This record gives sequence, C-alpha cells and structure tokens, in this order.
Amino acid sequence: MVIAIAYAVRLSLDPRHYFFYEAADRTTWVYRPGHVAFVCAIMLAEAALVWGVFLQPRPALWLRCAIGLGILGPWTLLATSVFMHAPGYVLFHHLWAWSLVGLLTLAASGSGGWLVYRRLRRAMTGAFDQPR
Repeated sequence: MVIAIAYAVRLSLDPRHYFFYEAADRTTWVYRPGHVAFVCAIMLAEAALVWGVFLQPRPALWLRCAIGLGILGPWTLLATSVFMHAPGYVLFHHLWAWSLVGLLTLAASGSGGWLVYRRLRRAMTGAFDQPR
C-alpha cells in the first residue's frame, strides 16, 4: 500500500504523465499537490476497506468479500468512468482500484467455492455429524 501511494506520488511529479495540447504548454505546468493528496487519500481508504475485509474474523470470508465488493465495486465503476486525458497518477489509481476489486472477487470465489465443496462432500458422505 505504501509502495503504491509512493508510486502514485512519483507519477504525479513527472510532467510527462500529463496531457498537454501543445508542447509549449508544458512550460506553464503547475503541480497541484492537493489533488494528488486527495487521490492518495482515496487509495488509502480503499486499501483500508480491503484490509478490514480480510482482518475481521466473522462472518465468513465470502460474505465479507461480497459486502466489500458491494461498496468498492460501484465506487470503482464510478471513479474510473472518466479517464481521457487523466494524469498518470489518476490512471494508476484506476489500476489500483480494479486490482482491489479483482482481489476481493478472487477471495470471494475461493472461499465460496471451498464452502460449496465442503458442503457437497459432507452431503455425499452423509457425515453431517462430523465437526467442521
């Protein structure tokens, strides 16, 4: 997480990662640290949400991931809907957000699949009295 935010700040400092209509516009480029800090704060909040999903002991992982996806999924769709002429650090945030959505989806699929497998196995062997 710290590395990703540091990389976003590094991208924001390079004028080559910004769109300019004319080459002469690069000379009047002004760095906006407030917007960079805002994007980094959003990245931090997204990472905190994912960490919260994985660090809680209850309920089941697939359910926690589904709740996290219910929050992060629509937010990511909304946040990444505009990307044309976005600076490099904003595009990196888009990649970051979608990778978190992918991580939650993968974890939910794995946990849900494991749950289905265990339930089917118990049902087929008739071992309803065995401990989990």
